[in-house]
Amino acid sequence: MSDALEHSPPKANASTPMLGPRWWMPSAFAILALLLLLIVPTIVNRRVSKVRSQLNLGSEHARVLVNDLEAAFAGQLLAQRIAAEANDPQFATRSKLETDEVELHTSVRDLGPKAVALYDAMTDRLAAWNTTPHDGSAASAQQGLELLASAEQLDNYLAGLSDVQRNEVRRLESYYILTPTILAPIALIAILVVMWSGRRVLRFARVAEEERAQVVRAADARAALLRGVTHDVKNPLGAAMGYALLLEEGVVGPMVPRQSEMVQRIHRLVETAVATVTDLLELARTDGELQIEYATVDLAKVVKDVIDDHEGMARERNLHVTLTAADTPLVTDPVRVRQILANLLSNAIKYTPPGGEISVRVVARDGKARGDDGRVGVEVRDNGPGIPSELQPRVFEEFFRVRANGGVNGNGLGLAISRRIARLLGGDVTFAEAEGGGSVFTLWFSGGGTQTRRAAAS
Repeated sequence: MSDALEHSPPKANASTPMLGPRWWMPSAFAILALLLLLIVPTIVNRRVSKVRSQLNLGSEHARVLVNDLEAAFAGQLLAQRIAAEANDPQFATRSKLETDEVELHTSVRDLGPKAVALYDAMTDRLAAWNTTPHDGSAASAQQGLELLASAEQLDNYLAGLSDVQRNEVRRLESYYILTPTILAPIALIAILVVMWSGRRVLRFARVAEEERAQVVRAADARAALLRGVTHDVKNPLGAAMGYALLLEEGVVGPMVPRQSEMVQRIHRLVETAVATVTDLLELARTDGELQIEYATVDLAKVVKDVIDDHEGMARERNLHVTLTAADTPLVTDPVRVRQILANLLSNAIKYTPPGGEISVRVVARDGKARGDDGRVGVEVRDNGPGIPSELQPRVFEEFFRVRANGGVNGNGLGLAISRRIARLLGGDVTFAEAEGGGSVFTLWFSGGGTQTRRAAAS
């Protein structure tokens, strides 16, 4: 089971303002309103100009020409009637309106198919009139009346079209008043909202800057505390190691072999603790760099030494620790390996219930089968309560511990530091659930054996 301190994410300050997901909407709305204030009058003006042109140069002009034709033709009919009553055979009966017809055709053809159809009907009657002799009879008068009626139909249609176009002009001109009346207040409101939002953004920025400063101060205080604590811890540990060395050298008298062995273990454990504290000081002082010293070691012997160092702790909890290992030469840093294995084994001892079993074995991974260069690892397996599945992804986080830890003390740094150091060595620390309950932590070593003398902790 992992030695991980339960970590609670930082809580948001209730007084801290939060930006909504659509904070940009007031600005966008204000910009849209201003654009409409600029664009709508331009579009309306172009549309009004177009309709007015159609009115003045189209339907109105065509009506003038039609009225001229009607008046001229009516004059001809009157002259014809007078000539007929005077019995004047020399009267010319042909219409002389060709110029007005051409100009009228030019105006009508842009006013739609119905206007063109009415114009064609009128010109057909006019052509028939010009090709038919007129003697003042009733038939001739009827033909003239039909021509006038045809012209009147065209004039009525053009009058209706003119009314429609005038109404359209008036409707479009109303937008000159409606647009600023409606959009100007909306734009003003939007601008006020933008100003209010801007003040909120500035407030958020100030709050964020204050929180960032608090985080920096907290980090500095934490680093200072770490330096102070490690320094204060290192001094008594160094003194204890000195006393163990004096006992080991027999300064206060000879010891039996068993006592000498115990003192040697105490010396080694205190030395490991001093090295750990030194590393913490170095991490705090050198921006996260650790010194790595490689050497050729027998991995099985290193593992056995770590188990021997924890024999007293395991015996106190009535735990049975087994080792399965063969001679395994390896190029690595033995001090760092002992530090990692000590963390893994002490975790297993703390979280395994009394009378339980812990198995430690050196394992090998087949590089050919997995496509890598082959890896060697040390597996520490316990039969403790294990780690809940929902918390397993967090076992290597700093300051994370499982709440239901049975009252076991810990600071939640062991596994995080162990993984960082293992990765500095080119390996890793992994976790898996043990069959039947419990946890399996494995320290893997890279098969490449890269001997980097100094690496950044990450």
